[in-house]
Amino acid sequence: MDEPPGPFRSYGVQAVPQDLRRLRHELMAWVLSAGIDEDRAQDIVLASYEALANVADHAYHGAGSGVVDLDAAVHRDRVEVVISDHGKWRIPVVDPRPVSARGRGLLLLRASADRADISSGESGTVVTLAWDLAPVRP
Repeated sequence: MDEPPGPFRSYGVQAVPQDLRRLRHELMAWVLSAGIDEDRAQDIVLASYEALANVADHAYHGAGSGVVDLDAAVHRDRVEVVISDHGKWRIPVVDPRPVSARGRGLLLLRASADRADISSGESGTVVTLAWDLAPVRP
């Protein structure tokens, strides 16, 4: 990878499926333009999209749809994606069924990223995901 691309920023995206799918495709194009190999790019976009989907599913419950902000940057030795909402954290509801396909989003985030930090407060939730990149050779 030569010079890293400029940051990818998308603010005020409606937290609805069609807008989040568009954002996922834009993020993938940006990650690939950074020269990141496709396997790593898939991990980055998978975890990022899961965080975006969590905003749509959980952040604005009962308040209609809200917005989500995404910042991504390639640093010398890592890629970092920050996803922010302006909703309220809800404690997850336990699914009483023995096997549920739901409720594994945070596990997926942590398994797909090298680092995943989640902080919630009165002004919303911020998910910071990071992936280490192989050192750039001169």
